[in-house]
Amino acid sequence: MMYEPGSEQINCNGHIIDLPSLEVVKTAPKMPGDANIDWLLHIYFTRREFKRCRRLIERELNRHLNPEYLYFVQGLIDREEGNNIEALRNLQKSVELNSKNTETYKEIGRTLYLMGRFAQALNVFREAEQLSPRQDHEIYHYLGELLYRAAATQTKREVARQQLAESRSYFEMSIQSGKKLESFMRLAELYRKEKEYQMAIDVLETCLHLTPENAEVLTEISVLYLKINETQKAYDRLQEVVNIERKCQPKGLLAFGAILQSRNDIDGALSKYSQIANAEPEIAELWNNIGLCFFKKQKFIVAISSLRKSVWLSPLNYNALYNLSLIYIASEQYASAFHTLAAAINLRKDNAECYMLLGLCLRKLDDMENAFNAFERAGNVILAFPANSTRNPLIFLNYALFCYETGRLALATEQYNRFLSQAQDLMLPTEYKYQATKLKSLLRITSNGNGILLDASENDIRISEHTNGLQQTDDLPLEVNAVVNNQN
Repeated sequence: MMYEPGSEQINCNGHIIDLPSLEVVKTAPKMPGDANIDWLLHIYFTRREFKRCRRLIERELNRHLNPEYLYFVQGLIDREEGNNIEALRNLQKSVELNSKNTETYKEIGRTLYLMGRFAQALNVFREAEQLSPRQDHEIYHYLGELLYRAAATQTKREVARQQLAESRSYFEMSIQSGKKLESFMRLAELYRKEKEYQMAIDVLETCLHLTPENAEVLTEISVLYLKINETQKAYDRLQEVVNIERKCQPKGLLAFGAILQSRNDIDGALSKYSQIANAEPEIAELWNNIGLCFFKKQKFIVAISSLRKSVWLSPLNYNALYNLSLIYIASEQYASAFHTLAAAINLRKDNAECYMLLGLCLRKLDDMENAFNAFERAGNVILAFPANSTRNPLIFLNYALFCYETGRLALATEQYNRFLSQAQDLMLPTEYKYQATKLKSLLRITSNGNGILLDASENDIRISEHTNGLQQTDDLPLEVNAVVNNQN
């Protein structure tokens, strides 16, 4: 074997072999000063390596040809660190360099939203909507959210209604163009507030396609099913929540308890409610339903204390006031019932049942004139707002009985006829039928509904008799299903 220095070949036993090159690998060329390093900045930002981002931005700001993206990322970092004012300044610098960038407008709008400057954020997102070349579900979501907030603080009812309608349309466009969970939840909330429960259920069922095991969505669907009295479907959804989490949230337990309560499983409902009371005792609807459970057990003192706690936690909770007044009447505390009903009527002046119960209280307090006014108001409310009033023949039956007792026989006949028209195709409790039959015999009403005025002893019938019909808990409009959450 022979090797000559400087040669790239070697002679080995007469064979020439080429030697590998020993040249040192050249170093990588340095990045030129005008190179775009936005990609590197983006990598650092997505890794949340903010210190490296800042160093890179400070180094590049002086020599970068187009620092738009540098200011943009600098603004995002400032916002992540809680410095919203500095974030806004950097994002505005980015807009000054490129006023057509929709993403920058969106980030400015988000920053203003976090700062609580909702009116300015709304204007920015409207500009972003005009600039966007495509349907952007994030822009639609924020526009819907900001309009929803504006409607909540709007003093003019008509303007607020228009803002809510516009907000709903933006949320609808958001779920059509994207898959943002918050848009589905907010749209369902708007439908629920407008009492379009089936529409809200449809929206949340669609949302389940995105997150099939979302316990919050499943719980909300179960609550909405309770609103439309679909207790079995509500129960099935809650069972899915239990299978996913093994433990329900308070809202789910409250719905579970309401289902058991509607099925007359009072002890089972109370066991669910006790679990909530141990974790989150300051829920008004919880104590409302607990009070109704004890009312079902005829334990009036505990029922009253529970409902009074519900009213204390939420003084403007109409259901709690209404149910408390019923229990006061059942326990013959008519003065307390009067004050509670007055508060309930102030919240809902178009509720005929409240005026009927008020008439019963005043009758027991021997204020016949005001009792008659209350019964008359109850009848007028039903006639004036037929769309807002559910069919409740008990109102006209109590009115007719009171008119008969006070000697207004012609008016009693008229109200009895209205009772008959309201009671058509309805399954009435036995107590209602008994009182109606007794009143008919006293007035001698023919099959054509014409009343013959007679002199009858007032001792033949008493208000206490049809008050007993109210005390039967099966016949009471307790609205257990309607009290699962605040939005009724």
